[in-house]
Amino acid sequence: MPRSLLHLSKSRYLHGLQCPKLLWYEYNQKSRITPPGSVLQHAFDEGRRVGEWARRLFPGGILVERDWDPEEQHARSMRALKQRRPLFEAGFVYKRAYALADILEPAQDDAWDLIEVKSSTSVKEEHHLDAAFQRYTYEGAGVKIRRVQVMYLNGDYVRQGAIDPDKLFLKEDVSRQSAALAPTIEEAVGSLLAVVEQKVAPQVRIGPHCRAPHDCPLQDLCWAFLPQKDSVFTLYGGGKRCFELLEEGILKLTDIPRGYKLNYRQAIQLGAHRSGKPYLDREAIRDFLERLEYPLHFLDFETIKPAVPVYDRTGPHEAVPFQFSLNLVEQEGARPAHRFYLAPGDIDPRPEVLRQLRDFIRPSGSILAYAAGFEKACIRRASAVYPEYREWAGGLMERFVDLLEPFRKFSYYDPAQQGSASLKNVLPALTRSGYKGMEIAEGGTASAEYYRVTFGKDVPGIERERVRNALEVYCEMDTKGMIEIVDALRSRVGGT
Repeated sequence: MPRSLLHLSKSRYLHGLQCPKLLWYEYNQKSRITPPGSVLQHAFDEGRRVGEWARRLFPGGILVERDWDPEEQHARSMRALKQRRPLFEAGFVYKRAYALADILEPAQDDAWDLIEVKSSTSVKEEHHLDAAFQRYTYEGAGVKIRRVQVMYLNGDYVRQGAIDPDKLFLKEDVSRQSAALAPTIEEAVGSLLAVVEQKVAPQVRIGPHCRAPHDCPLQDLCWAFLPQKDSVFTLYGGGKRCFELLEEGILKLTDIPRGYKLNYRQAIQLGAHRSGKPYLDREAIRDFLERLEYPLHFLDFETIKPAVPVYDRTGPHEAVPFQFSLNLVEQEGARPAHRFYLAPGDIDPRPEVLRQLRDFIRPSGSILAYAAGFEKACIRRASAVYPEYREWAGGLMERFVDLLEPFRKFSYYDPAQQGSASLKNVLPALTRSGYKGMEIAEGGTASAEYYRVTFGKDVPGIERERVRNALEVYCEMDTKGMIEIVDALRSRVGGT
């Protein structure tokens, strides 16, 4: 397309506001942008599903067939306006701005209500920018807008039987906010298109904008100048201070000047990186290990959080455990006994999760989980829905021990952790085990893949089986890894 005919879409406008460099690459070197992985693709698919449910609130609506030429889409949408029926994905061009609204609803006096549908459970500031761009473009194209609304998911909705779209969604009028922002858009569009038309990408320093409001897909490119290990951005809890240090020309953690004000954990971290040796508070680790009571239960859940609930008695984005791995160690040095569950299909997995756990967990002994609040919350929520397990579940809570604790408190820290106390960093630093090379190696991918092969259409059986096998390997790795961590801590302090 000739440069003079380039249009700026809403999504690219928002990208440009976050980072002009990202916008330039989207138009000029798109192949350099990291493509969406399974987690991000799942988020896109969730948004599409939410939009499809929202359309059910507008019977008789017309989906304007998509044409990738903005001018042609504009012409189709203008013709559709004449029918005075709800329109889905009507697209209009004004000057060089191009916007596709989720829903246009006919209003009085030949006006329209512009409705943007979001998969969140609240209206965010970025949604105001979104709505303002839509309003500017539509009104500029000659569409009379009466009001602008954001339709979002009702966080208090609980599914019971078939989805009730009337109760699933809430609306908030953002007409005032969009009207206030609209006058700024024309200048911003012009500035951003001028960036696109530059021969080289603009120089933009990395900063907090790289991660807000969304993770930028150019991070691999823009952050490549930093050291692969011991970057200043590995400073634990560094936040904005990491960018301040970078402004001072400090790229490496060990280059932080002596005497620079650090908190207790950061001081331990920096000392370990400078010495190249792990930090170990033997007394604290012994105290932690002495709290463990055999038999030890090592528990890990994987969950899905569908935007539109797929099970009865769940709400939007509610975490539902579809899988667990539990390793039982009867006494020190004993071979672990493993119990594994992966929900077989699209039925509510919580009753079977609770039943199997109740059968397998001993009446006494510690229950270890990494960031244990997550596992505890899963059990509490599930037993609240299935009250026959409530008393049993309540008795488990005081038996939980959080294996994250000694690493969050920096009772142990290895430079190989690179500033992170997560299981994915602690395990390979403390043991010879790790997740490298695994087909599924983190929880977000596990959730996205389970949803895809369980609820997706036309997934071949062989593909479904492949993913389920990978899920089993991944979840068991978490609990096996926790056993190895406890054993490694015990060996470092010489027993308890």
